[in-house]
Amino acid sequence: MAGAPPTCRNGLLGGAEVVRVLLADPLAHGEDFCAALAAGVPDLATWCWPDEPVNGSYDVLAAWQLPDAFPPLPDSLALVFCFGAGADHLLADPRIPSHVPIVRLIDGGQAAELADYVCHAAFAFLLDDQKYRIDQARGVWAPVFARRRTRAEARVAVLGLGPIGMTAATALAAAGFRVHAWSRTPRQVKGIETFSGLERLGDCVDGADVLVNLLPLAPETAGILAAPLFARLAPGAYLVSLGRGKHLDEAALREALDMGQIGCAFIDAFAEEPLPSTHWMWSHPRIRLTPHIGGLPTPEGAARSLAAAIDALQQGAPLPGLVRTAAPTPS
Repeated sequence: MAGAPPTCRNGLLGGAEVVRVLLADPLAHGEDFCAALAAGVPDLATWCWPDEPVNGSYDVLAAWQLPDAFPPLPDSLALVFCFGAGADHLLADPRIPSHVPIVRLIDGGQAAELADYVCHAAFAFLLDDQKYRIDQARGVWAPVFARRRTRAEARVAVLGLGPIGMTAATALAAAGFRVHAWSRTPRQVKGIETFSGLERLGDCVDGADVLVNLLPLAPETAGILAAPLFARLAPGAYLVSLGRGKHLDEAALREALDMGQIGCAFIDAFAEEPLPSTHWMWSHPRIRLTPHIGGLPTPEGAARSLAAAIDALQQGAPLPGLVRTAAPTPS
């Protein structure tokens, strides 16, 4: 897709006639995405890398990550858009100048998929699902006839109340679970008991049967899923790790699994991706591993999110999904 009507609004792009966008992710190369983006930003010229050569400069880069062979970024770059809910890998990429703002994807469809993942894990806890998966692998018939916990009795602690965490927490509450939620800053959610600040983190997770992590990565949240937090959960609790890999202390998780403090861990994000084939998590009987597919962006939702970011950039308005404000342009 290339070309557009020859006029556009004056704004932070300096009055350029056409907004030039480099689309460097397979999600952005399909017809559904291109049609939705064109509808949202009619004054647009795009290139799909690496299928199309990059001819000259561009204003907006839309990508999940920058491969080692990615072409040098132009001086004209005004915005980087991340095709994901977490952009810490782009924040750490030295090739992106500090004066270029970075925004992340905001896609309600992705949030709904992650909420489904969380609810799946919570229902698995109620059924003692991992015990029967282990029994099946061993060829063991060992039913347990004790009374099961009900949804109203099971307590789920959700860490993170951004758009995704809010969607997951409300879905759990709507399904009938007892939900507590924690965020770094105060939030109020109808029907959910909320906690904020590191000093209240333990209060939120005390006795939880399911612990769900949907936090963004920040210095104060790195390594937050560790032994002190695991010790406050109910014995045999389920962990659902959907934030970033660096939230999780892997050694502490292994010990908690082997001791039975955590009965099962659903893990979708890892410190190293792809996860090496020799990593212990692949074969641990109490880990449910998925390759970072817990919530996939939809083409239409991603296009609308990118269009909203471009429109805000043109207008000089606050950027939606901003994860890094532009530093002063170097002189």
